[in-house]
Amino acid sequence: MTEYTVLRERLMDRIASSKNQRVRPTEVKQQLAQEMNLTPSVINEVIKDLVRDGELVYAYRDPCSYVEIPCNGCEGGHRAARPMKVVQDIDGNPWLCDADVQPQDHLLSQSCWECSSMNFTRGG
Repeated sequence: MTEYTVLRERLMDRIASSKNQRVRPTEVKQQLAQEMNLTPSVINEVIKDLVRDGELVYAYRDPCSYVEIPCNGCEGGHRAARPMKVVQDIDGNPWLCDADVQPQDHLLSQSCWECSSMNFTRGG
């Protein structure tokens, strides 16, 4: 995997996991420059590429500018959750996990949530 690809993935992961899936460009440039020992201008080029490819957009939300994941066709700015599924552990307890989870492996280490003590209901 090239340094460019790693930076691109790390940048998208950082934005996807942030509140409202948006970050201030200067902040993310500084953070990634320190983490990956890169210049902010290199990171800026990757941001420009992601915007050009439609994976990110620039947005102004008074009083700050952000780069964010676009919400194509979302009503009211709502973004869908990532694909998830419920799996059972060996004791029959339900866990909420990402769709690509390996059910035979340790669920907690795969960032699954143990749900036996939570009530899930459908809105009606």
